[in-house]
Amino acid sequence: MKTNGHRYEIRYAAVGGQGIITAGALLVDIAVKMENKYALESPTYTATVRGGPTKVDILISDQRILFPQANAIDLFVCTFQTPFDLYRSRVKDDAIVIVDSNLVKELGDTRKWKIYQVPIINETKKQLGNVVLTSVVTLSMTQKLTGIIQYENMVEYIKKWAPKDFVDLNIKAIELGRNLI
Repeated sequence: MKTNGHRYEIRYAAVGGQGIITAGALLVDIAVKMENKYALESPTYTATVRGGPTKVDILISDQRILFPQANAIDLFVCTFQTPFDLYRSRVKDDAIVIVDSNLVKELGDTRKWKIYQVPIINETKKQLGNVVLTSVVTLSMTQKLTGIIQYENMVEYIKKWAPKDFVDLNIKAIELGRNLI
């Protein structure tokens, strides 16, 4: 999905320690450094760093971003019930919503959204051995569903960003994210 001069709003929500804040930072870096777009992130943490509800809003546009808060979210990714309940506000009627099928069970009325229920955390642990890689899995799902960044740029950036001994594992995380959708 191209921004075509309009801003695209993304919200990632989870519990602290699942790597969701990193996913937002990666998306912003790729959009700015590799795609020459305007982008910013606005993370929200609770007092509980690990295990507390957390979110990050990401705004991406082809034009300068004048209002730095999300108010009409186009894509919402959530990996736990409590943050889903807390942070589902401002999700547009026609938004894409991805939830962890094992950890977000009560969705309420979702007729207005395009819902993807996938076992994000379970599959990340099972196939990659580390829940922190949820950040790259989430980034990859975002890229596949929205096209907000180019696949090639995402792969190139992750290869430079990941520690040398973990590049292959991060590339597997990209493929896992694509396969989950």
